[in-house]
Amino acid sequence: MLKKEYHKQINKRFYAFVENEFPQYTIDSGEGYGRIYLIPKEGIMDDSIMYHQSEHYVQVLNFASEQAKQDCLRMQDYIVNNIVPFVNLHL
Repeated sequence: MLKKEYHKQINKRFYAFVENEFPQYTIDSGEGYGRIYLIPKEGIMDDSIMYHQSEHYVQVLNFASEQAKQDCLRMQDYIVNNIVPFVNLHL
């Protein structure tokens, strides 16, 4: 599997996970530079979560709500334990 295909597979699986498990977020790819923002449909922008498409991590602001922080932790855990290891099996 080429490096580009590897990243595409991880991103595709992450977006599917977010759409299924976190319907309260809208996926916004308007920023560019390899960053995708998960913006709450209701609530404040401070609860947005940033996902980096080539490094495959998520971040949330320090002053975001506890719910946004928990969502971010759950997403990172899923990336590390349920996506990357299984995409690596196909290398």
